[in-house]
Amino acid sequence: MAAFIKKFFKAKKPDTNRPASKPSPARQLDPNSPEDLLTLQKRIRENDDPTVRNAAVEQLNHIQQLIPLYPDVSSSVRGRIAQRINQLAKATPHQVEEARRHLTDPTQQALIEQLCLAGTNSVDQISAATDPEQLIRYAIEGKTAAVRLAAADHVQDEAGLQQIQRSAKGRDKGVYQLVKKKLQAVREAQEAEREKQQAVSDLIRVAEEHARTDNMRLYTAKVESLQAQWRDTKANASTEQQTQFLSALDSCLKRVKALEADALAEQASKQKQEERAGTLALLKETLGSLEQEIPERGPSLSALDALQKTQENRWLEATRDAEVSKAEQKDYQNLMLSLRNYIAAVQRFLAVAEELDSPDIADAAPARLHELANTVDWPAGFARPQALENLSRKLGETRQARKEEIADQSEQISALDSLLDRLEKSLEQNLFKESSQLHKQAQHAFNSLDRRHASARQARLTLLGRQLHDLQDWRGFATRPKQEELCGAMEYLADQHMEPEAKAERIKELQKEWRELGGSSDQSLWQRFKAASDAAYAPCQAYFEAKSELKDANLQTRKAICDQLAEFVENANWSSMDWKAVEQIHRVAREEWRQAWPVDFKANRGLQKRFDGLLKQVEAPLEEARQKNEALKLDIVKRAEDLLTHEPLSDAMTQAKSLQKEWEQIGITHHREDRKMWQAFRAACDGIFARRDARREEQAEEDTAAIEELKAALETSVTMRNEGNASPEACADMLKTLKQVTLPRRLPDNLKQALHDERQALQSQVDAASRQQQVNKWLEQFSSHDADQNVKQSDLPSPLPSPRDIAVRLEILTGASSPEEDQALRMQQQVARLAAGMASSSTATSTEQEIDTLARCWQVQDVTQDEAESLRSRMADALNQWRDS
Repeated sequence: MAAFIKKFFKAKKPDTNRPASKPSPARQLDPNSPEDLLTLQKRIRENDDPTVRNAAVEQLNHIQQLIPLYPDVSSSVRGRIAQRINQLAKATPHQVEEARRHLTDPTQQALIEQLCLAGTNSVDQISAATDPEQLIRYAIEGKTAAVRLAAADHVQDEAGLQQIQRSAKGRDKGVYQLVKKKLQAVREAQEAEREKQQAVSDLIRVAEEHARTDNMRLYTAKVESLQAQWRDTKANASTEQQTQFLSALDSCLKRVKALEADALAEQASKQKQEERAGTLALLKETLGSLEQEIPERGPSLSALDALQKTQENRWLEATRDAEVSKAEQKDYQNLMLSLRNYIAAVQRFLAVAEELDSPDIADAAPARLHELANTVDWPAGFARPQALENLSRKLGETRQARKEEIADQSEQISALDSLLDRLEKSLEQNLFKESSQLHKQAQHAFNSLDRRHASARQARLTLLGRQLHDLQDWRGFATRPKQEELCGAMEYLADQHMEPEAKAERIKELQKEWRELGGSSDQSLWQRFKAASDAAYAPCQAYFEAKSELKDANLQTRKAICDQLAEFVENANWSSMDWKAVEQIHRVAREEWRQAWPVDFKANRGLQKRFDGLLKQVEAPLEEARQKNEALKLDIVKRAEDLLTHEPLSDAMTQAKSLQKEWEQIGITHHREDRKMWQAFRAACDGIFARRDARREEQAEEDTAAIEELKAALETSVTMRNEGNASPEACADMLKTLKQVTLPRRLPDNLKQALHDERQALQSQVDAASRQQQVNKWLEQFSSHDADQNVKQSDLPSPLPSPRDIAVRLEILTGASSPEEDQALRMQQQVARLAAGMASSSTATSTEQEIDTLARCWQVQDVTQDEAESLRSRMADALNQWRDS
């Protein structure tokens, strides 16, 4: 970045020594020269200026030079080439045969047939089997409207239709409308197909999302709905799309099966839970009844034994592959232990029941009675058989003795209960060592109690002892295999080539698992795990050392970036700044800062604050410049939108182009805001030029209507003239109509020539009728013999010319010949006219005025009958010659 900042502050010197280039003078190219021919052909193919291309086409004077260019140029240039070829074919027909002899390529032969020979592209020859490129050419350059329409109707390709539409716009309304409708139909079909494909894509997307969703509500119903929708849309799907949907559907169906399996498992779990609850309820009910009273016939050992076995089996089935809470398991164990103790007591009681019921028991020694009581050891809290009650009375147990015994051992019972509570909590936490010590202490306290008080806690101590034994078994059978597994995993990791970061993370995970197992008393196993850990971490050691060096280097790089930014901020002149360069500096600084990673977090903390502060100092003027430029662009957008209704349209388009140049000169902005403003500006400009296109289209339609109107007027005029009975007034009216008819902006050459010819023909007929009327008037004047006193003589020449002079002058004016006897008079008058014309500076009179003057000179004098008759034929011939001139 340092080099970039230096380059930013380095001034650029303009290059003033480069000589200005002078345009070379253009010369006229000769198409008969091979080099000039290549130059002309290159201009036609590659030059962007239509004037240059058209001029080059006009310079080519042979068909065989133009035919090869036709396929290589745009449609507009093709039209110009086709016109030039048509002109050459009409002017020099022999060029067509020459081109056919020299151009042997089939495509070029077809072009000769199309462009040079009339009738080759008739409607009958056009069909759907015609070559598509040929159809496009016929539709654009066909000789007749029927040919163009037929060719356009057979074109199906969208690109071809668009090409025809561009060419026909403003030139061929029928073809333009036909192609426009076909393109609309094509686009509607494409839109329908896009909608079908979008429906397929949306269905695939929904299926894929449903396959990944965590919302299981109505999941199966949604899958069935997707299957139903797919049956309606799969006909529009490609093979790849079908594969995607079926893959997503398969995932959905698997999840449906999993849901069904989970439901079945939950139902089974619920049934097992109900079975366990039933077992506990039955055991509690049974033990509760035994605590209240003894069955009338005494306790039934077989019934109790059957109850124990059935409930044990029931509990095993209800806990297989099921999670059982510790409280629930503890309740079961306590209840089943109490039942077992009771069954054992019943068995002991039945063993001595005969002796207890014998009459000799009353005479038995107290020692024997105590022995029998100890042998039965009936559990406390349960109702005792009558025989045991009798035995208790005989032993002389009194209430006072029992109170004293309880008072003596209350302290030991309290200590034992406390130890048992602590032992129970320790076992729940799986603390083996602590649990072992507490169990020993509880066992010692239990042994210090008498039999009666100890028996009440025997069951709980026994249960906790079994739990301690289970914990010891779990440590022996679960911990060691897991530790051996961790050793194997660490040894495997030591042999693997992995990314150091990932490998170190995995080592930490394995070490954490080892610690959570509580370590191992087997030192050999621990040494094995430690050795494997050291071996696995050895390759990571070098990496982390190199990483530490890299962090130091990156830290120095970041310091340098901060120094460079600080220097830039200190030296920057914000009043005259290249904001694009500043923006680039800002971007490069952030990119280089990001690339200088990793770094030490603590060491980087201060640098990060400094870097952020410097960036803010650069960002502040940048943001100000962006906002200023955005305001300028918003103003341009507003002005462009105002031009949407501005008139005249030409002025609006000129201003729009100026606004585009003004837009390009504005500097940096926020990318997102600039994009929005550009879209609004572009939409406004498009609207302005859309008005131009719409107006051009309207003008094209008006021109087409004007051409049709002109054609109809010409046809009417030609028909009227050809019938031969048109009056001069009708011809004058028709001539006025043709002069006042609305003309299109661009009148075709053939129509322009036809209009000019028809106007001249009508003008000729009008002029001929006018001359004939004038001749008839003069003949009527020359037919008089006596002087007409109504004619004013003030503006006639003096002296008046004689009748013979009038006849000769009339022959001179009309260019008619004079008789031999009047040749001298004719020469004399011609010399006099010449001299008078040279001497006079007044405006010359027209021939009609002079003839009219001669006719009035004839009228004001008396002419003899003979003289009038001899001269009348000569004057009539002269006037007829003037009429026909």
